[in-house]
Amino acid sequence: MTATRIRICSGICRSKQQLHAVVGRGKGHERTAHEHYASNNVRPKFFSSAPPFYGAAAPPSSRYTRQGAYIPPLSPLQRIATLVHSSITALNDPTRADAVAAVGEVTGSYALSKMKITMQNDEVGKRILREMPLVDERIAQRAFELLKLHNGATNNCDTEKLSFGAAYATFLKTHDFDPTERTPVRFLSDPELSYVMTRYRQCHDYFHVLTGLPPTVLGELALKWLELMQTGLPLAALSATGGSLRLTAQEREILWTVYFPWAIRVGRQMKDGGLMCVYYEEEMDTELSVMRERIGVEPAPLVGDL
Repeated sequence: MTATRIRICSGICRSKQQLHAVVGRGKGHERTAHEHYASNNVRPKFFSSAPPFYGAAAPPSSRYTRQGAYIPPLSPLQRIATLVHSSITALNDPTRADAVAAVGEVTGSYALSKMKITMQNDEVGKRILREMPLVDERIAQRAFELLKLHNGATNNCDTEKLSFGAAYATFLKTHDFDPTERTPVRFLSDPELSYVMTRYRQCHDYFHVLTGLPPTVLGELALKWLELMQTGLPLAALSATGGSLRLTAQEREILWTVYFPWAIRVGRQMKDGGLMCVYYEEEMDTELSVMRERIGVEPAPLVGDL
């Protein structure tokens, strides 16, 4: 037993002496074992280079690099809380674009999935999903160039041959809109559905140009009914019905007798996804009347000042 203890103690002493010699204990030469391993590219056995049993760390998510800050997927309870809070906020203040957008995102997954499938079954829609175009300042600049060319060639008197781009620039200029000021998607975890929602939001001004509806309360509600026919988004239904409560009795009558029938008629005569399966950025030079006829959009009737 005594001989065994002596051998064990001798082994421990030798191990300590080797470690001191390797790491260094003299003044000015102190190094920890960790520094020794790092400087000599030596990895102890308990620092395995293999991924841990639960798997390697996932790379940073890039789902919102082009749209805004990443927010993790909501739990069912968080989704309900967000819906209730955002709905109350939006009803109290319809100008709160962030609240309106949040309602659209937490309620629109099913409709967005159908919109994506419709786009995937269309040649142009499929290309839009693949290339993911975004409305930016270059698009607006091209539109204003077309408007300048149109005004110089027609002396502001010929509107029949107005290009879609020139009409789009006129819309932006008249209402002092910035096409890049759209609320980024925050509550959709699926990157493809996130883009479909972004595309829908960014094309909203294009829809105004196609239909000829101004961004007034009545004009927005009329357009929401058409969007509901084309997209099935719950937000469009909520906006179209809830927003009418803020109208006067006369405006409400115009909405239900003029614009509701118009939206139903146009929505039915257009193909599914007709508004979403248009590469608007490539149609800037197309005459507005030709584009409307091809897509199947009948300009909305104008009643008074709308």
